Amino acid sequence: MHFSSGQSFISKKGWVLLAVFIGQLLVAHYSTVFAQASSPYSRYGLGFVRSNVFSANKGMGDISAPYFSGLHINAANPASYASLMRTTIEMGANFDGVNIKAANDSVYKTGNGSVSHLAVAFVPKPDRWAISAGLLPYTNINYNFVQSVNDSTVASYNDIYAGSGSLYQVYAGGAYKFKNRINEQQDQFSIGANFGYIFGKLRYQKIITFPDSTDTYTSNFVSDLYANSFNYNIGIQYTRKIYHNESNPDERTDIYLTIGATANGGLKLNTRINDYWTRLNYLSTGISIIDTPSAQFNKKGKLNMPANFTGGVMVGNERFWMLGMDFKYSTWSNFQSPLYSGKLQDSWRLALGFQVTPSYLDRKYYNRIQFRLGAYYGKSEVVYNNQQLNDVAGTFGLGFPFKLFKFTSTMFNVSGQVGSRGNNEPSAFKETYYRFTFGLVLNDADWFRKRRYD
Repeated sequence: MHFSSGQSFISKKGWVLLAVFIGQLLVAHYSTVFAQASSPYSRYGLGFVRSNVFSANKGMGDISAPYFSGLHINAANPASYASLMRTTIEMGANFDGVNIKAANDSVYKTGNGSVSHLAVAFVPKPDRWAISAGLLPYTNINYNFVQSVNDSTVASYNDIYAGSGSLYQVYAGGAYKFKNRINEQQDQFSIGANFGYIFGKLRYQKIITFPDSTDTYTSNFVSDLYANSFNYNIGIQYTRKIYHNESNPDERTDIYLTIGATANGGLKLNTRINDYWTRLNYLSTGISIIDTPSAQFNKKGKLNMPANFTGGVMVGNERFWMLGMDFKYSTWSNFQSPLYSGKLQDSWRLALGFQVTPSYLDRKYYNRIQFRLGAYYGKSEVVYNNQQLNDVAGTFGLGFPFKLFKFTSTMFNVSGQVGSRGNNEPSAFKETYYRFTFGLVLNDADWFRKRRYD
């Protein structure tokens, strides 16, 4: 008996991969896994805005708008989903380290490890349309520093500033690719969109202590901001084959030109704020709370977020080499927060990235490794003494391919960033940061493969 089924079935291995992804989501939900190393500049605005690119892009200077891959998810431009060839699961972890140099030349070193991204993409029709979902960090606050004040009218005291917390975004999106019907190998246009939800909590704290006085209480001011809102991101990509060697059947020699762009409008996040002021007394037996002079809970408000635009171009072929650049712009001058009254400026970043695979089908393993390099330069939204911070870094990365099953393969990506943030103001902190990301990519071609039974 011969039976041909038109239905698609998910393989057992596919369910295993999905279970791994769901398990990672549960870990992220019940623990604080998205974080960053401590930075005094994270007290400004919403703190450190996390990159939404994954391990492969990070090694290429964080380029995103023109980047697409048959085996890697690019959540920063949802139009890229349409170029995926296999159902894909991506997860990653990173280590952030920062050396902070103060005006008095003292150096403070800090580091932190965390989960960097969790995402899955389903590909019912390879190189035509796909959908993706994931959980990503949106922004982090992590700082703790002391300012000593000499006040002859009161007494010498210390202002201790501390901040912590994260905003996250969970997203779901899809993309579709239109191909030229006359010569479908030449012109391709993809359009995609992500729809998501931003949520999380940020804590801002100021403690005033009087180290030279035993008769003065310590004051502790705490503001907790809870934010949530729906968000979106749209993207487009246009690809054309600009070179083909008719005498050489090796498709690695084909060269493609891709132009990409993404955008989202300025969001208004719903906020809820808890403010309270307590007075404390430090005793040998512990901390004693004297009173709470003021407290307000569940104050509702709005938080205006910037609009973001990215555009870029890439040439090459993923099977051999790719060279790309993109430009990102964010309107942070429109930012408004119930807890931050300072002025931010529009930020921008120009990035370059390169990837080469010596021979992706070679029997020699080192010829199948992907090598990546990149760099970026830009201006941060943070303003210190009327000067925006410079942000410059170099990046590198390696992709190690492995075969798991007949229809399942994996890529282990390692990427690094080494950069600096600061300005020419003598009193400004100078930050030298280094970030390492380790990403695991699982690709399965068996999820939507049609079965045939005899």
